[in-house]
Amino acid sequence: MKRILLVVVVGIALLLAVSGYFYAHVGHGHALSHNGTDWASFGEYFGGVAGTLLAFISVILLVYTVYLQSEQLENVQHQMLKRDLLSHVTKADDEISHWLSRQIALPSLSGATVEFGDVVWGLLDPRQIDAKEFQRAVVRLHVLTCLYCEALALYRDNIDPYFIFKYHRQKAESLLKFLSAHLELLGQMAGPSLQFCQMHLDGKHEA
Repeated sequence: MKRILLVVVVGIALLLAVSGYFYAHVGHGHALSHNGTDWASFGEYFGGVAGTLLAFISVILLVYTVYLQSEQLENVQHQMLKRDLLSHVTKADDEISHWLSRQIALPSLSGATVEFGDVVWGLLDPRQIDAKEFQRAVVRLHVLTCLYCEALALYRDNIDPYFIFKYHRQKAESLLKFLSAHLELLGQMAGPSLQFCQMHLDGKHEA
């Protein structure tokens, strides 16, 4: 609506300007003509000058409209990308949280279990739980952490390196620290993969 009003105002201003210029240089000091030829000349002048200017303004407004539509489309695409990447990060985070809530048996107490997260966050000594279950849990956590770090890197590079990313980065680095302390339970490629995860978090993979 504002663009339409702008076109109307500019158009009226041009009409007045062209008419005033014609009157100042041609019609000033002369009586109003009753000759059709004079009015025909004025019409040709008016149409040639005002029409050209109005056409030029229309082209400018058209280009401006296309530019605004392009910006709106880019903004929509950015919002869709932000939503998808945030969903990706949230899904990876949920999978890790679900895995950390996994129950692991305590050999010292018959039938007793403990959450794997208690071991990861340092609340329980790993030697107090079943060794085989602990190794399987660590291997799975390694896979989930690698996916988590990759999702965080995509979010930081395309959306925002602050706020949400910083919160998740602290969690990811805690997981990497835990996994690094138990490399002997993982495969030969675990060390390089954890280093690659850290590079994801630090943004060094772009170099």
